Amino acid sequence: MQLSPLDVGVVVAYIFLIFLIAVKANQFMRRHFLAKKKEGQRAMENHYLAGRSLTFAEGLFSIIATEFSAMAFLILPSYVYFENLSYLRFVIGACVSRWVISYFFIIKYYGKGLTIFEILARGIHHYKNIRKEGHNGKRTFAVFYIFTKIVGVSVKLLGGAILISQFFGTPLFGSLVLIALMTYVYIILGGLKAVVRTDMLQAGIFIVGGVMAHYALGKMSSHTWGELMAFGYEQGKFSLWNKDIGPLSFLYGIIGGIAYDAATHGVDQDLIQKFLGAKDIRTARRVLGWSALGSLLVNILFLTLGVVIWSFYTKHGKPIPKSEEIFSFLIQNHFPTGLKGLMVASILAACMSSLDSSINAMSAIFWNDLMGSEKSKLFRVYINLDNLIITGSIVISAYLISQVPGAMKFGIYFAYLSTAPLLSFFLCRLVLSRYMNISYSASLIVLSVFTCFLGMALNHFRFGFNPQLTILVGIVTTVLFMWLYSVITNFSNTPRENLYE
Repeated sequence: MQLSPLDVGVVVAYIFLIFLIAVKANQFMRRHFLAKKKEGQRAMENHYLAGRSLTFAEGLFSIIATEFSAMAFLILPSYVYFENLSYLRFVIGACVSRWVISYFFIIKYYGKGLTIFEILARGIHHYKNIRKEGHNGKRTFAVFYIFTKIVGVSVKLLGGAILISQFFGTPLFGSLVLIALMTYVYIILGGLKAVVRTDMLQAGIFIVGGVMAHYALGKMSSHTWGELMAFGYEQGKFSLWNKDIGPLSFLYGIIGGIAYDAATHGVDQDLIQKFLGAKDIRTARRVLGWSALGSLLVNILFLTLGVVIWSFYTKHGKPIPKSEEIFSFLIQNHFPTGLKGLMVASILAACMSSLDSSINAMSAIFWNDLMGSEKSKLFRVYINLDNLIITGSIVISAYLISQVPGAMKFGIYFAYLSTAPLLSFFLCRLVLSRYMNISYSASLIVLSVFTCFLGMALNHFRFGFNPQLTILVGIVTTVLFMWLYSVITNFSNTPRENLYE
């Protein structure tokens, strides 16, 4: 697709704003660190947790930006195009989950450490000194997390790069490198503060892009926007369940949404770093709670966009493109000059807003849980290096996935399931500690991960990969196993100070 100078100018303006915000964030964090250094704040906390200075608005919009990658432009409209609004059942479940975990999860980890794995190592008593066994546990879980996160975020990056390469006519690998490199640079400039502030801009851009897509479709069609929506309603596109499955699938979807969202927004370092970086626990809770409403509204925006796109193609007798090209084909062939540039900027923003949080989260884990917490005069050098290694790994992984047919779909499922073991162990270790006492050893972590995946695999082969129940089955299987393990090993004779590392 040939972009006009105006379209290119819109994209360049977006990129300029991103780096301007990052530079300003860098200046803010320098002043903040000098002010807080006397109070004992570490350079690591300043970079990875923004010195616990995140406001409600920064946290809220950053959460929304992080959870909606460029895949939102690929998957959500395409899902509705071929199905209906039944995806909303997962969103409703997610909303329920967030209000619950804002009260029961955040209190378990706010102010207790830099990463979720350090918090798990300290246990319910929040011991300052972590024993050797606890450090081994941190490293084991950190390696598992980084591996699965690289695969998951690679798929999100690939989804955005596919669209960008289509728009600019550039090689896919070049698009992957360019997007990742720009994201890497502004993370290095300002750390988490740059991430959340650029996320605010990115969230605003792709939300405006979604609204403008609704508007443009109404203008381009011989039918009004309202008529396109009404036609979709008449044809069953607003149904919340599929006819061949029935209303019970709606309930299963809500349960599945609760389980999955508890794993991503409750314990995933990718997102909880925003809560750990909040200025106080009340702000962290408000961010998570109100993000439920924001997520619901944005999902409705892009899901109903799928209804309008389906009605547009159907009413005008347009040929049906490939599922992954439904939205991009529409932009390339029907959107006017200027608006094309805005849509490209929106997709780029959605892609970068997911990528930046993941890179920053993995860097924090790499430094804090794998390398150790020893102070070093080369702190900035190590941060730049591990961010570069992580970014490069994501690019390579995304490119390899693009070369294997069907690997992208597998990667989506893998990312969807990989957070379940972390949630399972968190529940056993910190939430259900009254009923079971488990150590934070490498062997037990490996066993719990295996048990969780075994439970999900049984659900896959027994029920035919039911995404509504898979994560829940894995979590329940792991919790039951951990409870039996706790009973069998019998911690009753173990000194209290040794119950947790």
